Amino acid sequence: MRKLTKKQGVDVVFEHVGVDTWEGSMFSMKIGGRLVTCGSTTGIKAEINLFQLFQRQLRLIGSFGCNLRNIKTSLEKLGDGIVKPIVDLEIPLDQIGKGLERLEKRQVFGKIIVTL
Repeated sequence: MRKLTKKQGVDVVFEHVGVDTWEGSMFSMKIGGRLVTCGSTTGIKAEINLFQLFQRQLRLIGSFGCNLRNIKTSLEKLGDGIVKPIVDLEIPLDQIGKGLERLEKRQVFGKIIVTL
């Protein structure tokens, strides 16, 4: 991100992964940037450089991500076909190992559908 923004950094980072991407997410913000963390799939304990935090005046925000009303509205939009999920792979149940392997290697863009 710093290369794409000519070393300026981004205003906001939405961090869903956790430990594996935390340092890069912190580094990608501009001065006064905000990081919203709402996931920790790779672990719940990340180190933070306090000097970087206060020197660059960064803001860290923890968020559950949504409330029940948001979930209801999202499911309605999915049901009505307004929002369509991106499907990366559709596999039969007996090949679930293939899907899990792709998830572990982070070789997925979208959802994996397992059919019976």
